[in-house]
Amino acid sequence: MEVKILSSFPGCPFNDTFESFFDTYKLGEDVECYQLLFCPYGTGSSFKDLYEINFQSRIVILNIMDLMIDAHDNTAIDELKKFCEDHPEQQFIIFNFHLNLKKELSLSNLYTDTILTTNLTENLIPCEKKDISNQWLVLNADTKVHKLMSVSYLLSKDYYENGKITFSMEIPTLVPYNKYKNITKIPDHLKEGFSRGYQKFKSRDFDLLKIRNFDSKNDRVAKNYNTNLLPVYENIGVEIINGTMFFEKTPVLSEKEVQSVFAKNFPIYINAPGMAKEMKKLFDIDIFDDIVDHSYDDIEDHFERMAAAIDRNEELLNGSTNIKELWYDNQKRFDDNCEKINSLCFDKEKQRIFNHEKIKQSLMSFDISVSKKLSSLNK
Repeated sequence: MEVKILSSFPGCPFNDTFESFFDTYKLGEDVECYQLLFCPYGTGSSFKDLYEINFQSRIVILNIMDLMIDAHDNTAIDELKKFCEDHPEQQFIIFNFHLNLKKELSLSNLYTDTILTTNLTENLIPCEKKDISNQWLVLNADTKVHKLMSVSYLLSKDYYENGKITFSMEIPTLVPYNKYKNITKIPDHLKEGFSRGYQKFKSRDFDLLKIRNFDSKNDRVAKNYNTNLLPVYENIGVEIINGTMFFEKTPVLSEKEVQSVFAKNFPIYINAPGMAKEMKKLFDIDIFDDIVDHSYDDIEDHFERMAAAIDRNEELLNGSTNIKELWYDNQKRFDDNCEKINSLCFDKEKQRIFNHEKIKQSLMSFDISVSKKLSSLNK
C-alpha cells in the first residue's frame, strides 16, 4: 500500500512507520494513507487540500505532523467535525499530537490517537545537574495570551524573584484575546492578582532571563535544547511548562513537555485539562504526583486551572522546600523517565512496536482484520 506525503516540515521528515507497517501486516481491505504537515497559513497542508482528494477507500489514515489549528490558534474541532460529516462514506483514522480528542468528538467515522513518526536525527541530552538552586523556571519563546497571563500571575506572588522567567517582550501578542473560542472570563477572586502581576509585567519590574530565542527557520528542537536550553536547566529543579496551547478542552503535546523530561525537572503543566494524565498515559512516565500537586489537571475553567497549578504548588516555588535535596532523593526516577522517552524516540525497534500496536488498534476499531504476512513471520 502506498503512503502518500502531502507535505512535511523542512528538515524534519516523517520516518518509515507506515511503510514498515504495511510491509509487515496484511489487512482485510485496502486503506489509504496520507502524511502531512498541517498548517492553515499556507506553508503546509490544510482541510482545503484534504477536500481536494477523491478518497477511494473506506478507511483513510491521516498522519498529521504538528497540530490541527485554525488561523487563530484554536484546535480546529469544528473544521474536523465538518470534514468527517462531509465524508460519510469514509472512516478516518487521524494520528496527531492532540491528546484525547475523542473527549470532544464522538463521531462514528473518526478514530484519533498519537504515534511517534518524526524522523529525529539528534538526541536530546539528559541534563546533568550541577548546583540546583531553589529557583523555578518558566520559558516563553512567544507571546501567547496564556503565557502572558501565567507570567503575570507568577509576578503577583511574593516569591516572584525566586523564578527565572524568559519572555519575548518586543514581540506583539500572536493571537488577540477575543479570538480564542474556548476562553473563559477571569473569575472575580483572581482578577486582582492577575492585574497586579500584569502591571509589574508591563512596567518590566522584574529580572528577565535572557536567552536566544528559538529560530524556526534555522533551529531544530534537539539542537536548540542541547546548545541553548541545557545550560539554563543545569541549576533548576522545578519547571512551570507553558504549553503551546491552553484555551482548549483537551491538551496538546509539544517539544516543551518532552524537553522538561530530559531536563529532569519536577513538572507543573500549564496546558488544557488532562495534560498530566496524558503524559503519564502516553509515555508511561513518572510525573511525580507524590511531590507535585497535579490536582489542577481536572479543572475545566482555564484561569482557575492556571492559578491552581501555581497556588497548589507554592511550597515548591516559594523557596521553603529544599529542591536540591528533594531532587537528589528522586534522581533515579528522573533517569528512568529519560530512558523511557529516549527509547521511544530513538530506539527504532521499540518505536516500531509502539507505533505498530497503535495502528493495529485503530484499524481493528473499524473491524479491519490485521495479520502478520508470512514473510514477516519467517523473520
